[in-house]
Amino acid sequence: MWFEWLFKYPRQAFAQGELAFAGDFGMLWWGAAAVLLAVGIVFGRRVAGFSKLRRVTVHLLQIAAIAILLTLIAEPVLEVTRLAPGANTVAVLVDSSQSMALPAGLNDESRMDVAKRLINNEIEAASRASKVALFHFDNDLEKADAVADLQADGDRSRLLEALTDLATHFDQGALAAVIATTDGAHNGGSLGWDTLAETGIPVHSVGIGQEDLAGDVELAELVLPSRASPNTQIAARLVIRHSASRDTGEEIRLRVLDGESVLAAESITLDASSTTITTDIVFPGGGPGLKEITVALEVPSDDPLPGNNRQSALLEVDRNRYRVLYLEGEPRWEFKFIRRAAAEDDDIELATWLRTTPRKSYRQGTSDPDELADGFPKTLEALYGYDMVIIGSLPATSLDDEQHDWLARFVAERGGGLLAIAGRHALGSGGWDVKPLAEALPVTTTRPDASPPYARGNYAAHPTDAGLRSVLTDIGGGGSRERNWETLPMLADYQPLGTPKAGATVILEALGGVERRGADIVVRGSAAKPLFVTQPYGYGRTAVLATASTWRWRMRTPPDDTRHSLFWRHLIRHFAGAAQPRRRLSLAADGDSLDVRVALKNARFEPLTETAVSVHVTPPVGESYDVVLPRIAGRSAFGETIPAAEPGIYRVEVAGLTGPAAMSEGSRADALAALARVGETNREQFGATLNEPLLRRVAEATGGSYWRPDDLSGLADALAFSSAGIHERHQLPLWNAPFLFLLLLLLKCTEWSLRRYWGGI
Repeated sequence: MWFEWLFKYPRQAFAQGELAFAGDFGMLWWGAAAVLLAVGIVFGRRVAGFSKLRRVTVHLLQIAAIAILLTLIAEPVLEVTRLAPGANTVAVLVDSSQSMALPAGLNDESRMDVAKRLINNEIEAASRASKVALFHFDNDLEKADAVADLQADGDRSRLLEALTDLATHFDQGALAAVIATTDGAHNGGSLGWDTLAETGIPVHSVGIGQEDLAGDVELAELVLPSRASPNTQIAARLVIRHSASRDTGEEIRLRVLDGESVLAAESITLDASSTTITTDIVFPGGGPGLKEITVALEVPSDDPLPGNNRQSALLEVDRNRYRVLYLEGEPRWEFKFIRRAAAEDDDIELATWLRTTPRKSYRQGTSDPDELADGFPKTLEALYGYDMVIIGSLPATSLDDEQHDWLARFVAERGGGLLAIAGRHALGSGGWDVKPLAEALPVTTTRPDASPPYARGNYAAHPTDAGLRSVLTDIGGGGSRERNWETLPMLADYQPLGTPKAGATVILEALGGVERRGADIVVRGSAAKPLFVTQPYGYGRTAVLATASTWRWRMRTPPDDTRHSLFWRHLIRHFAGAAQPRRRLSLAADGDSLDVRVALKNARFEPLTETAVSVHVTPPVGESYDVVLPRIAGRSAFGETIPAAEPGIYRVEVAGLTGPAAMSEGSRADALAALARVGETNREQFGATLNEPLLRRVAEATGGSYWRPDDLSGLADALAFSSAGIHERHQLPLWNAPFLFLLLLLLKCTEWSLRRYWGGI
């Protein structure tokens, strides 16, 4: 209000308009200028006794006052374009999804009730110079006949699609603006920002709802691998959001279910200072078959949205083989027992190269006579054939510069896993602080002259807080996870590591200066040191293990103790399983359709673009059919949205590849299939708080504004000066704007005050 009082017109007018002068610069203006200048000279003589600085200050104030008077005489105006009355249409778009039936936080009204009240009162009044067209959206955009007929019963919110569709296909006249009344929910389709911005229609978003639903606890995200090998441990990543009103220290029970069977359970402690919790929960995958895994939160009865306390995902348990390359520079116990652990897992194919003497080496697990004949894969394609690389006590000089570059690319581009194990010729002691591979490692490696070298000693392995939540520390044993680690035999060596990098996670720590008394460990002296550190790098993962004596966990335990084997098998599966496949099929259910994407790469992991891809779709009911996937514009992938009318589980598999680039890849993509369930429920109870950031971004991207329902006072002016629609040009006079007169008065008062203070009056 103060801006419009000072400058006479709203901000939108100045943002859109241009300053000009309507007066005629003729004899009148020049005469006034001469008179004012003479008056300034006369008054200037009265300050002749001042110092030079004071005279300049007074003269500048006088000249500024004269300039304002001349400006007023010249009749300043603001040239603007305003919407032509009655020639334009303002579209009012109402969110009619189920989340709009939730409380708005204003006078116990629902969000839909608030939207109706705003339309009947403020919005219609603000749009009085234009026609009003009423629309509503949930899964689709539809025209509404009357405000009273609007109902909050849609099972999905497609906000961006509705806005784009309305702005692109509106045919009821000149569309000047869109007013969207919504809570900002968007749980279907893609965010087509570019298309929406290109329409040129400003969107004024009115955010209705609460930013915090009192007492709500929500399982916001469940990330689960789509495939897993039989009888393995699987880690699910969970994101839990809760209201800040819940008490700190309150515990929420979490369960993982396969049908009615409970696979895992644990408690989560809430903290009012942090309303988002990200955690992992590990559960057994069980035998082969298709499983629907459900993660459920058991929350108190005061939760206002119990429908957002559980999520489900499909898991196909099937055989999945991992190819691992292990390069070792000297015979040692660690090499032998890692091979034994891998041999106990039918899904791990471990190919090893061991340097037995300076001139001799020994290969095991190779598939042909040429594999690892030179100790390291001869080509980049051969290296990319592995999912994980383990490097033992091998000097960095064993590889040339190109091979170092290959290893870094293996992690960053291939998405493979890389593990470096301590040893006399490993890490800093082996010169592995050279680029580019050093950049991929999770710690800063240093040469022996900067830190103590690899040495013997007694150390106990202990999981960190992050390690206790990781699948990497689930080694069985029958007791608690922490107790299972406390009762492991001592490690016999340790290689000091550099500082963990910013994105690294310390999974295990080494407790030095320890001794065992019975089943307990007594720590004497030194602090914990990083023992097992991991980090993501590019598409892959890297890790460093600062010991080569985990073999003690096997040799110094009973024959039926499997903790050593489980540690190495989980470690290999974790890193090798994250490797990017050459052929990838992603499938997502989106309402009554399936979003299918296929990415294909050759042996060097370069995209295959000159290829035709077809998929075979098996619906839950009826006959299966084939669909050809077109290439997605601007991307090295193929995709299509396939209608899926029947609810249930759909299976999609790549049926064939054709084209010159696919000839060497075979006509079929082996085992490239995915499953998705159509008919998901309760979408509107997830993310049901006010999404103000999204609504602000919509307004900013289109040239509109964001409004709160309790203050729409500037909406009428924002619509009047809209950039779209049919306009009329106006000249708005500024000579009588209060700002100019106040500025003139301020200048003269300042001059008078200074002259009086300096004794010139």
